[in-house]
Amino acid sequence: MPVKLLLDSNKVYHKVFEGSKPGYDALQVDSFLDIVIKDYDTFASYVAVTDQEISNLKAKVDVLTSQLSKAQAEKASLEAKMGEISSHEDTSLNNLELLRKISALEKALSKLGVNPTTIEENL
Repeated sequence: MPVKLLLDSNKVYHKVFEGSKPGYDALQVDSFLDIVIKDYDTFASYVAVTDQEISNLKAKVDVLTSQLSKAQAEKASLEAKMGEISSHEDTSLNNLELLRKISALEKALSKLGVNPTTIEENL
């Protein structure tokens, strides 16, 4: 939000008051000081609004930082689980291969006329 001030340092520095008696015209000085006061009030209001915006943004940063920390912790947890899955992947593939071999052997026994479900284990 741009601040619209009525004065700048150059205007204040070069302000010339007309003197009616020895000294300055009090009404001119008072009206000039009223303008200076308006500028200070405008600037003070701008500073208050800006400070509030800064506070709001800091609060948002805190919330987002908290969310980021939680997301990073969840990511680390999921990566750990993925590592566990990867280490068990070989075992799962080996088990799948064994099941295929068993199925092929059962088919071979069936072709020979032997029912694989009736074979008893010899211990």
